[in-house]
Amino acid sequence: MTKQNRYILKDREQSSVAESFRALSAAIQDAQETSGVKTILFTTASSGDGDSMTAINAAVTLAYAGNKVILVDCDMRRPIVQEFFQLNFFGITNIIMEDKSIEEALQKTDIEGLTVLASGSIPQSPVELLSNPKLRELLETLKTMADYVLLVSSPLIIKASTIISDACIVAAKVDGVILVIDSRSVKTKTAKKAVELLHGARANLIGAVLNDVKLDEEFIYHAS
Repeated sequence: MTKQNRYILKDREQSSVAESFRALSAAIQDAQETSGVKTILFTTASSGDGDSMTAINAAVTLAYAGNKVILVDCDMRRPIVQEFFQLNFFGITNIIMEDKSIEEALQKTDIEGLTVLASGSIPQSPVELLSNPKLRELLETLKTMADYVLLVSSPLIIKASTIISDACIVAAKVDGVILVIDSRSVKTKTAKKAVELLHGARANLIGAVLNDVKLDEEFIYHAS
């Protein structure tokens, strides 16, 4: 077992973390039933808040429940999803810039029902690539291939309060957005700014995940 996949939940795992992700997955399924939400972006207010691991385990939990899930890494600056599943980088940039097929780029995981679309090689201009109309077309196609399409992106804000627009560009192309917030490190003004940025992008903010909360001395995720 690699260091990376030690952090991926196991099927029928009994722990507070697993139960929290089951609650999150139930909320995602409810959002689909009530609002038709199918493509969901996980993003963070700032770097290190845990959006990738939250999206990974949400995707895993949905797949364990019998759903067909595609996990898409739209982080064109520091992609990590493929590392956790020990896959190659071939992915989005290859589809958009090299006209490779979606079928060529999709990679199966060891988890039944879960497929990954990696970022592809890191582009010189992430904003330009994510703004390409082909990305919207790609997401629309993926919606026809799975029950849920979960995406991760770069954080909204990086060091020195520098705003990067990657997440907002992707947020405008999906059905819903979940904002992941680290309870110990995030500042209130940073979280508020992240929400403002998403609203400015006309994103459909469907919920938030507060992670790294200590409860009974265990690590737990809270979703709303």
